[in-house]
Amino acid sequence: MNTKRIFTAALSIALLLSVSSISSFATTTAKSKGSKAAVTKTKPKVVIIRADWCSACQQLEPTMMGLMQEYGGKLDFVMLDVTNDETTAQATAKAKSLGLSSFFEANKKMTSTVAIFKGKKSVFKTARNFNRADYVAAFNKAIK
Repeated sequence: MNTKRIFTAALSIALLLSVSSISSFATTTAKSKGSKAAVTKTKPKVVIIRADWCSACQQLEPTMMGLMQEYGGKLDFVMLDVTNDETTAQATAKAKSLGLSSFFEANKKMTSTVAIFKGKKSVFKTARNFNRADYVAAFNKAIK
């Protein structure tokens, strides 16, 4: 299996886990709506805009694979794939379901973009950045 497919599979798994977290959050929030004492915290989201044909994305993949393994329990990873019209349509729907439509529309032509969201607020954004230390610093800051 090539690196691209492994990365895509890993991000798909991360997406499923993040959707599960969102579903769990919605259920917990609905159950605790009347209780002010119940506080639910969601994990920050790492949003990656990528495409199979993007050489920068291919260069970034090994770094993101390692970081996904390292931070998988602390951050939700979301891949928005713009490889073709079909994947872009799926990414548009995914972004909408996560409340990230504006971000996606503004950035969908900038492959290899990585952003971190805490709630609906963007706290980090970079593109064509292959420096692992930058991501580690941003991830650590987001989970504090």
